[in-house]
Amino acid sequence: MRSAHQRNFPVRVPSAVLVELYRGRGTDEAIDAVLARGFAQVVTTGARIARVAGHLLASAGCGSEMAIDGLVVATAIRLGGGIVATHDPNDLALLAAGHPNVAIAAI
Repeated sequence: MRSAHQRNFPVRVPSAVLVELYRGRGTDEAIDAVLARGFAQVVTTGARIARVAGHLLASAGCGSEMAIDGLVVATAIRLGGGIVATHDPNDLALLAAGHPNVAIAAI
């Protein structure tokens, strides 16, 4: 995130991702500290992004267990593309198939 921020590349975190990250005392503080540094902007996901995410899931034959992944890829698509950094590259690559402006990077 720091590298992208230094290059003036916007870093966006869909708010739904925070659901998977926040787990209470001991983890919340670290997440809040990173977000407070200003390297990333939390963006909300509305009906348009939800619709795109639902269509991505349907096209890939996936169920709601991948809803957050779908929202991540849909957010990238709606924002014009970009690189999605993830610990789960296979699932996100499946959802991003057919969208050459969205690259999936394993971290």
